[in-house]
Amino acid sequence: MPNLFKPLVRFAGWLKRRKLEAADPACALACGGPQSLWQRFRQRHRPCGTFLQGVFYCQPRCLETALVGHLSRLRTMAPPPPSPNRIPLGLLMVARGKLTYQEVRAALEAQRRARYGKIGEWIEKLGFATEQDVTTALALQWGCPVASSFDPSTIQSAGSIPLPILEAFQMLPLNYAASVNTLYLAFGERVDHAALFAVEKILDCRTQPCVAGRKSIARQLEFLRQLPRPSDVEFGPMSDLAEMARIAASYTARLTPQAVRLSRLGRFIWLRLDVRSHVRFGLDAKPRSLTTNLVFRLSTDPGPALSFVPPFRDLHASNQPQPS
Repeated sequence: MPNLFKPLVRFAGWLKRRKLEAADPACALACGGPQSLWQRFRQRHRPCGTFLQGVFYCQPRCLETALVGHLSRLRTMAPPPPSPNRIPLGLLMVARGKLTYQEVRAALEAQRRARYGKIGEWIEKLGFATEQDVTTALALQWGCPVASSFDPSTIQSAGSIPLPILEAFQMLPLNYAASVNTLYLAFGERVDHAALFAVEKILDCRTQPCVAGRKSIARQLEFLRQLPRPSDVEFGPMSDLAEMARIAASYTARLTPQAVRLSRLGRFIWLRLDVRSHVRFGLDAKPRSLTTNLVFRLSTDPGPALSFVPPFRDLHASNQPQPS
């Protein structure tokens, strides 16, 4: 007789597991969830809330509170010092027989007098070596391969890395290997491992560096400047933490993203908002992920510390760019 009830017990357990899986995760602030009747109705009939850095927040006010903490930490964080080179570029090219000591001294003297540019740039300007020679030496210096060609579809992919960040670090997305979830980034000057780590956190993938010709990177970046990038919105230079929090909260309230990730790259704080919309093909509505990138360019003055959480408001000012 007890065997007759086993299917019913299993079915009840299955229903319980389905309800637990369908339930919204608990808010990280332990706020108790939406309190008004309309908020409870929305939460019951349409999943709401946002994952910030992989942690769930149930409503805009909770998300803004968490954003203030993350933005405050990133704004006051000191940029990591640049990684030291193992061998100076000039000495490396001398060791490979591409330059003489006199040519290296002449390039260093020209760089000192001009007070701008990298040593490799002056080696090329003075005609001591070709761009290919300098690029090969840079690859040996950083222990990276040389990029032979660029994949236009990867470079022009919408919603990847904002253009201001690409220009600041003189880097380009070279190729993406979906099978191993790895993005290859080409640098034209210095390989910045802190930037690579930040990109990994934002895009949730592995990154691998390589080196490309400085002029090739500059040409590709100039081409990208001519293309529309409606998903990138840049603010700054700014140091007011309350203003940054209001801008971020305004966009998250308007776009209601499923996930938000943020990180700091040099003088930039990058927020990536992943929004899921539904595109209708005939009678079927299929989800499609859209991305909005908010880029805060930080001023040299860190500004005063914020000792309170600013109240939630919609778009803070009419003169700021509106989310598309």
